[in-house]
Amino acid sequence: MWLTLFSFRVWAGPSISDPLNVCVGDGSPWPPYTYWQGETRQKKADTLTGYATDLVLTALDRNDIAYQLVFMPWARVQHELARESGRCDLTWDASYKPKRAQYSRFTQPLYSISLGYLYVGAPDTQAQPNLSATQSVCGVNGYNYAAFGDNPRPRFEANTLQQALRMLEAGRCRFLASEIEPVLGGIRLGLYQFSSDIAYITLPNPKAFHAQVSRYAPQANDLVAQIDAYLDSAAQRGELQALRAQYFQSVTSQPQPQPTSE
Repeated sequence: MWLTLFSFRVWAGPSISDPLNVCVGDGSPWPPYTYWQGETRQKKADTLTGYATDLVLTALDRNDIAYQLVFMPWARVQHELARESGRCDLTWDASYKPKRAQYSRFTQPLYSISLGYLYVGAPDTQAQPNLSATQSVCGVNGYNYAAFGDNPRPRFEANTLQQALRMLEAGRCRFLASEIEPVLGGIRLGLYQFSSDIAYITLPNPKAFHAQVSRYAPQANDLVAQIDAYLDSAAQRGELQALRAQYFQSVTSQPQPQPTSE
């Protein structure tokens, strides 16, 4: 029903017969920014929620832009964004990297979160394990690790975050390189299974995430401008603060990310 109602929205401007293909990377939920329940496409669409999800879809709604949701693995989303005849026009929860900029336009940041390394251990333990380049580090295929800089990069990559967490818990790697809040939030919500104690080491510089528009999408530059304009107005009206109160406090005890547009 929800998708059917959205399908009747019309993009203000030149006539466009097809709705915008809004792609969601469905390999790993990303709470409190983008997450869902269930395995089928319909169940995911019906339960899709999160801070970033609300920001992007509300921006489209406010500009009367018709869209349809398409679920696929994150690496596939990037592949489709890069193709002139690809199946994706827009996604979000995307970090900037020069390769992506060759085929994409990026909005202003939707949010910024902590980077670091998760490991098996009691979170209240004062002593942290020594993190060195010789330690085994795992990650997720298709994720952007450029912001880790000179810190250790993953030597082993799983297809999903859940698989990477299984590797960590089984001792196949000592650390999981990741954004911290989505992992902790996913475990607390039961979206990820992890039965051991988990702790983490944070890096000093946060990582920004954006909405990402394919340069081949209809009116790509206008679409970026419309989303940016909504983010600015939402910050001025206090909508971003209300969304943070709605999502962050119930999902993660980490400090709430501050909006970059305020």
